[in-house]
Amino acid sequence: MSLNTSASAAGQMVSIYALSFAILAPVIAALAGGWSRKFLLMSALGIFVVGNALSAVATDLNTVLVSRALAGLGAAMFAPTALGAAASLVAHEKGGAPLQSSQRDLPVQPHWERRSARLSEAWAGGVAHSGPSLGLA
Repeated sequence: MSLNTSASAAGQMVSIYALSFAILAPVIAALAGGWSRKFLLMSALGIFVVGNALSAVATDLNTVLVSRALAGLGAAMFAPTALGAAASLVAHEKGGAPLQSSQRDLPVQPHWERRSARLSEAWAGGVAHSGPSLGLA
């Protein structure tokens, strides 16, 4: 199904996802630090799926933009939580070396500390996801 929109308006679909991710990831990482990781991961996946399902059935651009922002919220909840969980599985003496090697595509390689891993990854992930859509990469 076509939304009968211009290429620049369609590009907003990518931008709204990237911006919602970049803005919400550090906020959610800071606010939800004490919440259960399992709850956050399951909620994030549910929100992401609902956002993408709405995008799939949308009949107008405004609905797509709202659903892409919702999918960005789900991704913003998932990424720092998943990487924070991964950081807790790594031996303390190894620091974040295994995580850093798995995140080589990020333009910013944060210094990993157990207490700040979630927030650092949220900021770095936001930069990585928003850079291309803003013409920075």
